[in-house]
Amino acid sequence: MTFLNAILLAGAAAFLIPLLIHLLNKRRVVTVRWGAMHLLQEVIRQRKRKWKVEQWLLLAVRIAIPILLALCLARPVLTALRAFGLGRTSLVMLLDDSFSMRAPAAGGSPADRIRQDMTRMLEAQPKGSDAQVVLAGGSARRLLDQPTTTLDLLPRQLSDTPTQAGPVKVNDALQTAAAALSKSANGARELAIISDFQASDWQGVADGSALPALEGLLKQEPKPQVTFYRLASDLTENLSIASADLSALVVAEKQPVGLRVRIQNHGKRPWQDVAVHLEADGARLRTSRVSLPSEGVSVISFTHAFDSVGDHSLAVRIEGDSFPDDNAFYSVVQVRNQLNVLLVDGDPSSEPLGGAADFLELALTPYQAAAVPELRDLIRVSKVEARRLRDDDFKGKEVAVFADLERYRGNMASLEKFVKAGGGLIVFAGPHADLAWYNRDFHRKGEGLFPTGIKGLQRATSAAPARLQQQRLTHPAMLYFNDARGGRLQDAEFQSWWELESSANTRPILQLDRGTPLFVEKSVERGRVIAAATTADAEWSNLPLQPFFVPLMQRLVTYLATQSTLSAWDQVGMPLRLVLGSERVGAEYTLRDPTGQTETLKVRAEGGRALLESRPIAAPGIYKLSQGTETRLLAYNLDPAESNLTPLPADKVQAIAERHQAAFVDSIDAWQKLDRTRRHGSELWQPFLLVLLALLFLEVLLQQRIARG
Repeated sequence: MTFLNAILLAGAAAFLIPLLIHLLNKRRVVTVRWGAMHLLQEVIRQRKRKWKVEQWLLLAVRIAIPILLALCLARPVLTALRAFGLGRTSLVMLLDDSFSMRAPAAGGSPADRIRQDMTRMLEAQPKGSDAQVVLAGGSARRLLDQPTTTLDLLPRQLSDTPTQAGPVKVNDALQTAAAALSKSANGARELAIISDFQASDWQGVADGSALPALEGLLKQEPKPQVTFYRLASDLTENLSIASADLSALVVAEKQPVGLRVRIQNHGKRPWQDVAVHLEADGARLRTSRVSLPSEGVSVISFTHAFDSVGDHSLAVRIEGDSFPDDNAFYSVVQVRNQLNVLLVDGDPSSEPLGGAADFLELALTPYQAAAVPELRDLIRVSKVEARRLRDDDFKGKEVAVFADLERYRGNMASLEKFVKAGGGLIVFAGPHADLAWYNRDFHRKGEGLFPTGIKGLQRATSAAPARLQQQRLTHPAMLYFNDARGGRLQDAEFQSWWELESSANTRPILQLDRGTPLFVEKSVERGRVIAAATTADAEWSNLPLQPFFVPLMQRLVTYLATQSTLSAWDQVGMPLRLVLGSERVGAEYTLRDPTGQTETLKVRAEGGRALLESRPIAAPGIYKLSQGTETRLLAYNLDPAESNLTPLPADKVQAIAERHQAAFVDSIDAWQKLDRTRRHGSELWQPFLLVLLALLFLEVLLQQRIARG
């Protein structure tokens, strides 16, 4: 047994008081002999024996009362299991280390507080227990490779590990924790889910979504104890940059690039005159100011032109709130001399805009077509008729576009080599397509280059043409069109189109409102192929006549031309993954983070390709990837969903816990009380108090009985 307030055991010495009183007031009997006394000797002997028993019993009760009172105040806890070494526990802490846990608060951020609480939690574990920490921000991962019995190692290791950002994938994190718990060495097992329970992460669970990983964990034998530990956060006012969309991912020298910035107010307080800074290559260029209503959004646009070839950083930054981590958004713009595109015309014509590829040529080289010498097109087009196409035409090209090809009559092996080496291919099958050849030789049941099979031709009535489905676009080449100023894609009307089959290996880019895709994409080793269900001319639709046709085609082509390099930005919490040529296997690169810290990365072979991969990126900003004189820039940003810091109310978190037969605590004191109850049973002062009350009652009864003689 141990005591929570052991110092109060000294109060048990108060038992000396009734003992001393008893000794000091002990009766001194004077015996007076008289004649008939011998007749009462036996009665006196019996009464004297009974009186002594009652006196000693009363003394014992009076001595026990202060001792029991001291025991109650000292709060005894049964530790028999510990004494025999049977109380060892395997503890897994599922710790939310996402961005919201860093929100400042009066008593420190939740991340700071849990580091202090964790030390106390681990100190309370019985000797010989082991523990593990699973970090849940972004992609769930274990802090240590194996659980450790050196419990003080965990807080030290946690302080040396960079925190991640990215929404908590609740079920994935629980799966990782369940896997760690299933390998525990001790029969007694515990899982502590420690989080601020940000609503954007947990609202679905609060609304009733299942947690299969937790349900499976609770079926393990022996059944582990699960606790939801909520860390309260009082910061609800926050400004953030929700997005910053580039008008082009790749531009020519001195070609303006537009940046449309969306700033969001996540709190109830309106903000006035918020400074918004534009920065290029680390230098501040200009500042604008915006106002934001309560829980409102403001949009502001910038333009900038770079005058040198290479990778350039473009950043937007705001000022004003107390949580600056999400006040910047970073992008990388690639400035190129030109992109070389091969345009293959399957149905040429001498009439203006009569050929199958004429609208494409106009869209890809608008300045050249308009004879504007002071502006230079980024894309350089080499146009060739399909019947004159040769293998040498692909040399030096980054993208090939097939317009209305009945079938490809060249060397298919050469075309596959071009794509697999990192080239891009766009195919407008067109009305003259040989469907048997496309399905049999070009698609080859998913083994060929063409992304999907073609079911057949679909037609719409002139009164009800097909249109593009209205939705939030997620493909990198299409993000620009989420803003209506980029053009209304739904204005395009389609009278005929190829019905493309659905396939697990393809990614839809744009979808028709008839439930079939208009553009689909497939990866082929280092390259990509895009298939179009419509024509490149105006025979089947008015798509080429729409103002947005120019940026649409340019963004698709530049996306394919640069897809083997790097995107404009990626999310924090994701690793850098770059597929390189096989000749780069074994090469070493240096990755420099925004603070100047460097990491050496080595290219490794994986599945017949060369892969360069880093650890998950921990902080937003501009990173530099270098090898020799070659340097690439990478931009990483926080997930915008994390900027809404509103947590789930405590009662909703408790409801989640109760639904999964788990406990709920919201402080380290509540955790310790729960931990003591689980490990050793309830504290013993309550039964001691009942015994104390019974003794007080007995003392009164004895005193009255003795007084009556």
